[in-house]
Amino acid sequence: MKHVIIGTAGHVDHGKTWLTKALTGTNTDRLKEEQERGITIDIGFAQLMLPNNQSASIIDVPGHEGLVRNMIVGATGMDLVLLVVAADEGFMPQTQEHLEILQLLGVETGIVVLTKCDAVDGEWLEVVEADVRDHVEGTFLEGAPIARVSALTGEGIDDLRQLIAQMVEHAVPKNTERAYRLPIDRSFSKKGFGTVVTGTLVDGTLRVGDKLEVYPTHVMTRVRDLQNHNESAREMYAGMRVAANLTGVERADVRRGRIIAQPGTVEVTRRVTVQLQLTSDAPFSVKNSSSLHFFTGTQEVVGRVRLLETDEMQPGETGFAQLSFDEDVSARNHDRFIVRFFSPMVTVGGGSILDMASGRLKRNNEDVIARLRSLAGSATQRVEQRVIDARLAPLPRQALSVMENLSAAETDQVLSPLLDEGRILAVGEGLISAVWFDRLRDNVLDVLRGYHAAHTLERGIRLGELRERAFSSCPESADALIARFRDEGLIEMGGGCVWLAGFAPSFSAEQSRLYERVKAAFDETGYEARGNDEVRVALGVDAQPFAEVFARLLADGAIVAVTSDSSVGGDAYRRALQTFRSMFESDDRVTIAQFRDRLGISRKFAQLLLDSFDKARISKLVGDARVLLGS
Repeated sequence: MKHVIIGTAGHVDHGKTWLTKALTGTNTDRLKEEQERGITIDIGFAQLMLPNNQSASIIDVPGHEGLVRNMIVGATGMDLVLLVVAADEGFMPQTQEHLEILQLLGVETGIVVLTKCDAVDGEWLEVVEADVRDHVEGTFLEGAPIARVSALTGEGIDDLRQLIAQMVEHAVPKNTERAYRLPIDRSFSKKGFGTVVTGTLVDGTLRVGDKLEVYPTHVMTRVRDLQNHNESAREMYAGMRVAANLTGVERADVRRGRIIAQPGTVEVTRRVTVQLQLTSDAPFSVKNSSSLHFFTGTQEVVGRVRLLETDEMQPGETGFAQLSFDEDVSARNHDRFIVRFFSPMVTVGGGSILDMASGRLKRNNEDVIARLRSLAGSATQRVEQRVIDARLAPLPRQALSVMENLSAAETDQVLSPLLDEGRILAVGEGLISAVWFDRLRDNVLDVLRGYHAAHTLERGIRLGELRERAFSSCPESADALIARFRDEGLIEMGGGCVWLAGFAPSFSAEQSRLYERVKAAFDETGYEARGNDEVRVALGVDAQPFAEVFARLLADGAIVAVTSDSSVGGDAYRRALQTFRSMFESDDRVTIAQFRDRLGISRKFAQLLLDSFDKARISKLVGDARVLLGS
C-alpha cells in the first residue's frame, strides 16, 4: 500500500478547510481562535479514505499572507497538492506565493480545485479556468486536471475524490528503506503517556522500540508507541502522518523545528552550501551578505547569504551560495528549502542543500563551482563527487548512503556502473576515486623506481619507509591501499619489504666479487660471529659499497645478524639452529654450557647465538636454561 500526503494550498478564504471537511468529514480548524475567527491559523490534519480503499493523509495549511511560515511547515513531505482557487475571485497573490513555494519544495503532482462554483455562471467559470491555466503554465501544475466543486451543493466532491484516487495510484512511493526521519511539527504532553510529537515521516520505516536522536540537541530517546490518525501501529512508513509517544524527553526537547531520526544520520551545522533559485516574480534581488529567513523541514532560522558566483542575484536567476546562521540547522544533503526576504518578509526563492558539512568556500573560483555543479547533478555525479571529496581515505558505503540520503540498495545501484567503469574502486571496506588512486599509484611507483635505482642490490624498500614516503596523507588506509596495489599486480611484497613487480636485484661484476668476498669472510669463522665493520676494514672496502652488498647478503640469508653490529654466515647459523632444536629431543631444557659443548665454541659465541634465537622468538630463557617457544 502506498502512503501519500495530500496538501491544500491557496489564498485565504478560498475554501481549503471546507474542501478538506467535505472530502474527509473532519474540521481541521482545531484551535478555538480558528473557529472564532473563521480562518486557519496553523496546519491541520485529516484522514482521507478513497474509493479504492486507499488511505491518505490531508494537511490543510493557512492561506493568510502573515502565516506563510506555517504553510511551509505543512508543505513538508507533500506528495500531491490541491491548489484551491475560489471561482468568484480567481488567482490571488497568496495563490501565486503558495504555488511558488510548492514548486521550490519539489512537489511534482497536483490538482487545481475551483471552489464556490455555485456562485458564478458557466461562462465565468470558463474565464477563470483559462486564467488559472495561464498562471500555472511552466510549473508542475501545467496540464494538471482542474476540478469544479461547490460548498453549498456538494457538486464535484465525489468526482474529485475519484480523481485523487487515480492520481494516488500513479504516485511514486517514498523510499521506506532509507534512514528514518521525522521533522516535528507539533509536540504536546498527554496525561498517562508523556511526550508526544507529530509530523510527516519523510524517510524510512519507524518502529515501536526504535532508538531516536533528537536534532540538533543530540538528545537520545526511544519510541514507546505510534499512531496514524488515532490508529495504533507497530511500524510507520515514509509518507504517513505519525504521532509518536517518546520516552525520556520533555516537550521542550522536541518542539516544532526539531527532527527525530535514526542516530547519526542527520547533519547539524551553522553553514550550508546550496543551489539557490530566485522566483521570476521575486520583488527583490538578493545581494551578497543579505539577511534571509531560511525554512527547511519544519525549521525556521535567519541566515546571511554569501553568493559564490556573483555580487547580486536577480529574480529568476539560479546560482550557488552559502548560508550562515547564528543557530544550529539540522537537515540532510539535498533537502529542499525556502528563503524569504528579511524585511519585508516575502518569498524570494528556495532551492536544494548541496552540502551540510563544507567549510567556507572561495567565491568566483572555477574549481569550487565545478564541484558544486557535480553535487547539484545526477545521483551518479553526486556519488562520484562525494568519493572524490574523501580523497585517499576510503569512504564506507554506509557513510556514503547517509551523505546522499540513500538506502543501501539505492547506493549499490548508483555505484554499480561507477565500479564497472573503474571510476570508483573498492579498497578494503571503503571506496576511493580513481582520480586519487591513480595519483597515489603514480607516486608509489615513482618512490619504488627511485629506491631501486639507488639500491640496486636490495630486494625492496622497507614497508615502514614506504608508508612514510608515499602514504603520509592517508596513514589509516595505507595497508588497504598497498594491498590493492599488490592485488593489481603492480608491486610484490615479502619479508617486510615492497618492490616493483618483476624487479630483481642486479649485480655489477665488481659487486658480485665483493658479495662473494664478504660471504666468505663470515663463513670462514663458522659459528663464531664477526663484527661487521671488522670485516669491512679487513677487506679494505669503503662504507657505501660494503653497506649495499651487506644488505643484500642479509636479505638473501647468506649472513645472519646476531647483534646490531655482528653477524655469522647463514649456513653456520642454520646448522647451529638445527643443532639447538635437536637437543630438545632428549631434554626440554638446554643450558648455555650444553650448547657451547655441542658446537665446540666458546661461551661468548654460544651466548650470541642463543640471544639471537631468543630475539627471533624461537626460544626463551627460563632460569639458567632455554626452553623452546610453542612446544
